[in-house]
Amino acid sequence: MIGYKILDQIKIKKHISFIRIEPTDIKLTLSEIFKSLSNLAWISQFDQDYVKAGFQTRAEDTVKYISENIISKNDDEITKDTGELVVSELSRLTIVNELKYLDIPLAELIKIKDIGNHGFDFYTKNKENVLLFGEAKYNSSQNAYGRSFEQIARFEREKRDASDIIDIDRFCCEPSKENHAKGLKGFVASFSCKSTTTEKIINSIKKNTDFITLDRFEELVLVAVNL
Repeated sequence: MIGYKILDQIKIKKHISFIRIEPTDIKLTLSEIFKSLSNLAWISQFDQDYVKAGFQTRAEDTVKYISENIISKNDDEITKDTGELVVSELSRLTIVNELKYLDIPLAELIKIKDIGNHGFDFYTKNKENVLLFGEAKYNSSQNAYGRSFEQIARFEREKRDASDIIDIDRFCCEPSKENHAKGLKGFVASFSCKSTTTEKIINSIKKNTDFITLDRFEELVLVAVNL
């Protein structure tokens, strides 16, 4: 699946990347995202049958819910639910395809379901064995980077990344988990954006207090999705 095209790819700093993408066709993109989420081939990488069965159950429950409650009801328009799903999955795929970082399924597929928002939306690992924790935000009326940075900064203070390690443990190598234990980690802020130019978005981002706080970590990837 592609479902998007790269509009801009810029280095803000040595450790901070900005990528702007645009979905090619929203109806097709939603369909392709559902196909991507429904592809559970990643489960076969595990040796133990009980691990396969556990992830199979979690993932199938999520795919069923998305099919019945999100995609099927909004197959040609963007709502809050479909918007955040599109931003999450397209951002994750962009990082895997363009940066060649580790492909870990969306949190929705691998975590135990609970009430409320209790962790990051997606994860990856860079080429230096540093784990990156991603948060996606969609806003129908304005650029959503502020909400994404705010939640990442808050989640980091609350050590949500540390609690999420338990959920992604089997997808990560030992060096990456050891690095995280030493405080070496990064984040992905993915967000919907409007017609604002990339230059203006980046200039505004540089003034954001939560972004400034996150600058101290090993890597930041910013993915702007035109929605």
